[in-house]
Amino acid sequence: MGACINDHLNRYGGLAVGHEEEQKRYFAEKRLYALQIETTDACQQGCLYCYAGSTSRESYGLTSLEIRSLLDDAAALEIRAIDWLGGDPLVRPDWYALMQYARSLGIINNVWTSGLPLRNREIAARVHEVTEGGFVSVHVDSITPEVYAKLHRGGNAHYIDAIVEGVTNMLALGKPADKMINCITYTAEQGPEDAIRTMRWWFEEKGLRTCLTMFNPAGMGSGWRSFEPELAEVQQVYTERDSINYGGDSISIAAMDTDKYYCGTMATVTFTGDVTPCSVIREGVGNIRVRPFREIIAEHVNTLVHGKLHDVCNLPAPCNTCINNPSCWGCRASAYHYNRDADGLDPKCWLIRVKEQEE
Repeated sequence: MGACINDHLNRYGGLAVGHEEEQKRYFAEKRLYALQIETTDACQQGCLYCYAGSTSRESYGLTSLEIRSLLDDAAALEIRAIDWLGGDPLVRPDWYALMQYARSLGIINNVWTSGLPLRNREIAARVHEVTEGGFVSVHVDSITPEVYAKLHRGGNAHYIDAIVEGVTNMLALGKPADKMINCITYTAEQGPEDAIRTMRWWFEEKGLRTCLTMFNPAGMGSGWRSFEPELAEVQQVYTERDSINYGGDSISIAAMDTDKYYCGTMATVTFTGDVTPCSVIREGVGNIRVRPFREIIAEHVNTLVHGKLHDVCNLPAPCNTCINNPSCWGCRASAYHYNRDADGLDPKCWLIRVKEQEE
């Protein structure tokens, strides 16, 4: 049973489908396995809580030369995957050429898109080509038109059908459902019942699992503190996520959206050039427009990958004795935004409260 649990969590918790052991080795060595690059802040979807502050038109974006330089550094550092973020990375005119360049360097491409561009079959075909060996994530918080509309500027609920069509295009091209994800940013405005309904729909109708991201008061989200969910509903919706994604195994990654092997081997370069631990933590340790990326990594990699926490003995109590700590260490972004300590306790983990009540 233990091996089965680990197989499920490895395959769907860390996102490195087919490369889980390699990612774990990077974790043990406190190295970067994946680099998230926010290529633009432009996105058509209009999420009210967008941590990147994206609007329909680009205000900030990395230049092609800056991105190619990042890819060269990534290859030199033996980074294995680029996670293309935005905004929506597919709205950049040169996205295809940049991802082709990454592939020429032997790097896997993972694409985090709104999903809207995939409705164009030519774009979908190119994404399918350049993400061979990697995954594609789309973003539909709710399949309920009324709920979707109130979570997005402009209330464009027809975007749901457009994104579903894009996913259908990708599946028809041969992209395995195991290498596609629907991403939900969970907010109190949505509520657990609708989030659960949406997760089940994607899994049952399209075979896609859910990357369930906790709402954090970052970017545009800083003005929507009423979106912060209560612990009881977090428990309800994330427990159901575990059941759908991991087949009902007894182990959990609690209120994390991925396992610790992903966020413990990853760094982000924002569209303004800041190097941060993840895309939801916007405070950087340096900027690539001031200092070369490789130099920033050489000095700050331990901070970026939360190096202290790689030893479970250094996890704060009660996480250090939790049965789930082989795969979970709590969401670092939630710890940062809600407790101001990126290496501290995740206040959205209901298991901590259960443990405290037992004591």
